[in-house]
Amino acid sequence: MISRNSNVGSTYVNSVGISSVFHIGDSVQITPSVKALAVQREEERFFGSEGDLTAYPIFEEEIPQPVFYEPVISNFFHEKPVISVQHVDVTALSSSAVFQIGSTRDIRAVSRTKHIRQLKD
Repeated sequence: MISRNSNVGSTYVNSVGISSVFHIGDSVQITPSVKALAVQREEERFFGSEGDLTAYPIFEEEIPQPVFYEPVISNFFHEKPVISVQHVDVTALSSSAVFQIGSTRDIRAVSRTKHIRQLKD
């Protein structure tokens, strides 16, 4: 990883939820993942057999990963190797979001949501 320092005067994060990450410092790998089934109905009802994610193929499909055919060679020169920020204000992090102050080599965030809207006849 590129060597840099992060200077943040202050930060405020109001809400972190559903497999999200707020991380201060360096890390090698972050892999937040969430699977959500959102059913919206005109009439509030719950049938006891609901919520089986295996009934929906979207939750089982393999996510394609990029294939790198050529090696990438790069050089970086940072005249000022410091990132300085006075204040960061975050309203909310949700569904595999990542807010990090620092460096990460690999982030693989996955969020799969199946929305179903059921209307009355």
